[in-house]
Amino acid sequence: MLSRYLLAAATIVIVSLIADVVVADGPAELAKGKIADASLEELAPKSGFITDAGTFAKLWKAWRPGEAVPEVDFRKDLIIIGTASGPNLVMFQPRLQDDGDLKYVVASTRMAGPGFGYRLVKLNREGIKTVNGKSVDEGIVRGTITIAAGSTIEQGERIELKLFEFDPLLADVSAKLVDERSIDEIKHETGTSTEIPFAMGGEYEVRKDRRYYITVFVVQGEARTHIGEIEGKQGLNVVLQDGDRTPVHVVLRQLKK
Repeated sequence: MLSRYLLAAATIVIVSLIADVVVADGPAELAKGKIADASLEELAPKSGFITDAGTFAKLWKAWRPGEAVPEVDFRKDLIIIGTASGPNLVMFQPRLQDDGDLKYVVASTRMAGPGFGYRLVKLNREGIKTVNGKSVDEGIVRGTITIAAGSTIEQGERIELKLFEFDPLLADVSAKLVDERSIDEIKHETGTSTEIPFAMGGEYEVRKDRRYYITVFVVQGEARTHIGEIEGKQGLNVVLQDGDRTPVHVVLRQLKK
C-alpha cells in the first residue's frame, strides 16, 4: 500500500515538472473529478476536444448530473478533455505551437480501481487550427444556423440537426441516419440576428457512391416550430456534393401553424 502511494506521489512530481514546460495562456478549469461507472468514459470524444454545445451538454449531464451546464460560447472557445482509467487525478497543460497546433499530453496518478478520472478545460480557440494534429473543424458537415432578427424563439425551444446518407440508385430504401445533434437552451433576442455554429459527422468516412443531406428543425416539446433551409437551395438540404466540405449557411423559417 505504501509503495502505491509513493508511486502516485512520484507521478505528480514528474507531471509538475512537465507542466512547467507546456503551460498555455488562459485555460479556464471547468471541472475535474472521478466517476465510478467506467462505461461513461466512452462519452468523451476520441478527438480529445468539444466544439459544439450539444455534445458538451450531453457529456456534462452524464458526468455531473444535477448541475447546471456551464455557458460556453463555442464561436470563441473550445473544451479540452482528459481522462484516465481508475480513480485517478488527471493532469495536462496545453500549449499552442507556432503552426496553430494545440498540443497536450494527459498524465495522471496511478491508483488501481474502478471507474475513471477526468478533467475539462475551456480555451479561447483563437489561433487554434488543430488539437494534437486533429482539425478543430471536426465535422464533415459544418456551418452556421441564422436566426433572423424578427424571429421569435421561445424559451425551452431547441434546434435538432440530423445528417443522413442515402443511395441515389435505390429510391425505395430509407436513408441512413449518420449523426444527430441537439442545440439546447437557444439564446436569441428578438431584434438582433443570431448565428449558431455547428459541426456534424465527426470522423465519418464519406462514400463516393452515396449522397448526403441534413435536416434542421426548431422544436418546442414535440412540435416543430421552425425549419432550417440551406441558403440558395430548394428541396433537400443536400451536402457534400462531389466531396465539397465548404461550410453551409442554414436559415430558419417559421412553420405555419
